[in-house]
This record gives sequence, C-alpha cells and structure tokens, in this order.
Amino acid sequence: MPRLPLYREVKEKLIQALAAGEWRPGAKIPIERDLARRFGVGIATVRAAVSELEAGGILARRQGKGTFVSEHARRGRYYRFFNLVNADGTRETPVRKFVSLSRGRATPAEAEFLRLSRYGGRRDVYRLRSTFSIHGTVAGVSDATVPAGLFPRMTRAGVRDGSLSLYAQYQSNYNVNVIAVSADLSVANVPADVARLLGLKGSRAALRIERKAYTYADVPVELRITWVNTSDFRFHIDQGSTV
Repeated sequence: MPRLPLYREVKEKLIQALAAGEWRPGAKIPIERDLARRFGVGIATVRAAVSELEAGGILARRQGKGTFVSEHARRGRYYRFFNLVNADGTRETPVRKFVSLSRGRATPAEAEFLRLSRYGGRRDVYRLRSTFSIHGTVAGVSDATVPAGLFPRMTRAGVRDGSLSLYAQYQSNYNVNVIAVSADLSVANVPADVARLLGLKGSRAALRIERKAYTYADVPVELRITWVNTSDFRFHIDQGSTV
C-alpha cells in the first residue's frame, strides 16, 4: 500500500488525538511549532494538515488567538448540518422541543450501522424524538437513535429544549463530536403519530430524511429519521460549504 503524504499522516495523528479526548471541543490546540516538534516534521507540513481539518470544520482558526476544536454551539456553526430554509430562501434558527426518550434493544439494521459490537455486551440504543419549529411553526419531527455504549446514562437533562442542536448537546454533555453526515431524501406517507405532531391533515405525504452521523475515524454516532412539512420550507444545500 502506498504511503500517505506526510501531511496526511500528521492529519491522521491529530484526529487520533482528538478522538482520544486530548483536546475537548472549544480547546485551543498547540501552536504549529510545538506540533511540528511533536510529530518530527516541518511547520509547513503541520500547516497543511491543520488546514485540511479547518476545511472540514473540525478545527477553527481565530485571528490573533490560535486554532481551536470547533464547537457546534458557536453561532457560525448553527447551520452546518441544518438545511431547511424559508420559502424565500432566508434562514431562521430552529427551536427544538423534546417529545420522548426511551432505551431498548437495537434492530438488526441499527446494530449493523451503529457497529454496536464495538461496545461489547452493550447492544442497547437510546431513541430520542423531538420536534423543531421555525418562527413558531412546527417544521419537522426527528427520531434519533444512538448507541447506549457511546452515550452512557442519557437523560432528559442532557438533551434540553431550545435553539442548541442535538449535535451541540452531544458534544457538550457527552463529548461526542459529530464531524460528518450523509443523508438520503425521499417523499413518503407520514406515520399517524408524526402527522399529528406536524399538524398534517388529509394528505400525509412529507419529506423523509434519513441521516447518518459520524465522529472521528468514521465511527457512526447516530441514525436519524426526520419528517419535514415542506409547505412553508425548502431543503437547501450549498455544495461549497458541505464536508
């Protein structure tokens, strides 16, 4: 197998350090000179590695202050993984509201995607349902499934209502950092319980989004099904800002 370019090797070592919790979200990482000494490379190599992690949204450079581990709670990152806009294309900060939280056995499909074998005998998952509203109107219902082995003792207090995203709360309350997602979109008939939360009557067709979220080293964190009433909202992607 061909050897990785040197800066990619440094990038992988930085990711390993992040995954091990060496630098928590919001923490400042060492300056380039110290990282170069640590990894036995030149500053230019470190700079290239850090730049790729910045481009991926994992690190954030603050002018005159240094480079920090990105935080989902920072205002500039609110929309990183939120793709709904108003009909006129403008954005609003969504407000999330808790509906229910339960713990149970994973389905075979959930166990396979979430790689529950990583957690030994802990094959349970938490299932969290919440709604999110935009300027007072319920726009969507989300059902998130996460490994109990990765989120020990998840409680209602750990997923509070408000404008902070679930990813921000995963990061701040459980030290689980979502750095990448993939999503599949389709249109389907909405289950009756979801339709009631969305306020849908008559036709129950809505946008269905199946999203998979990952942390460092492509470790799966969450499987989420979201139903969206698109009568007042659109799904928008700016390809230049995705990871």
